[in-house]
Amino acid sequence: MAQGIVVRNIESRLDENTDKYWYGDDPFLTHFFNAVSSTFPEGERFFIRSVRHYADSVEDAVASDTIARFVGQEGRHSREHDGHVELLVEQGYPALAWLNRNQKVVMGWINRKAPRFALAMTVAIEHVTAVFAHEFLHRPERWIGPMHPDMQAIWRWHAVEEAEHKAVAFDVYRAAGLPLWMRRLAMLDATIGFLAEIFLRHCYLLIKDRQLRPSVLWQGAKALFGKEGLLRVLAPHLKPFYRADFHPDDQDDRALLAQRCREWGLASA
Repeated sequence: MAQGIVVRNIESRLDENTDKYWYGDDPFLTHFFNAVSSTFPEGERFFIRSVRHYADSVEDAVASDTIARFVGQEGRHSREHDGHVELLVEQGYPALAWLNRNQKVVMGWINRKAPRFALAMTVAIEHVTAVFAHEFLHRPERWIGPMHPDMQAIWRWHAVEEAEHKAVAFDVYRAAGLPLWMRRLAMLDATIGFLAEIFLRHCYLLIKDRQLRPSVLWQGAKALFGKEGLLRVLAPHLKPFYRADFHPDDQDDRALLAQRCREWGLASA
């Protein structure tokens, strides 16, 4: 693992005074990122359980301190995004809590009954989040700039730490001797499943706000799928994951991480 990992704490400033449409006063993009954020609490806990299951058996190949720092970062991420979900529930979106309870049951079952596939899914989704993180670090003015300052602090911190620990689950998977075909299958499953989950939550949020209107959807579709749309920009970076010789550190983010940590006042590795 070429990149250092620092477990940081941030002081959450999310409360009832946080803007409802905190992403450039845009309901579509605000709720897109709300939908993404709402999946994080149970997702991060799933990642922790998946990696911990193999921690003792791969200790010689993957330093226990590295795994501990991964767990520390992910644990803080889950708690911070728990707070965001609580705020969203208070703002009138109670189904998110129900969805997360169901997600907890399903993910817990996968951890218990299919730990190999749980780790493969963790590796795949960690790559998806690392691709998001790299784009946010690379072009923060484009993706983080429109956010309310309270949200900027959370997404900057999360992006930095996702980029730092992007190789941990992968290295545990490789050290455990798990197969290439399962990693590839997990990425296909994660891509389809993650997008479907985001779509479901996104539609719910828009419907609750009566924002599922043609004009809102058209502008939102351009923001996600247009020439410089977020999902269109990210999609090509998922393809390398299927290579047999792929490793997350093929994308060296160390200089970019150091630069952003200086700019954003975050502790640097």
